[in-house]
Amino acid sequence: MRNIEFKMELNHPEIVIGKEVEVEESELQDGLVVYYTIIPAIAMSGNFKRQDALKSRKGKVTEIRKSEGGAFYVCVDFED
Repeated sequence: MRNIEFKMELNHPEIVIGKEVEVEESELQDGLVVYYTIIPAIAMSGNFKRQDALKSRKGKVTEIRKSEGGAFYVCVDFED
């Protein structure tokens, strides 16, 4: 099990704890770095080295929290 945090600028009512979400992988630096976006472009992860890339593209939302600055963070568990 692997947990990844995604930053979400607005609260999206379709993202709820327990919901399965799908992510899309994107590359930076000629494929050496990857990041993930919850489809459809709801939230984005931080960057990961290629060797730390996800094996699964579906995960389950485990936590949603709001920062003092107003951004939302979504934690998703992936079977990896």
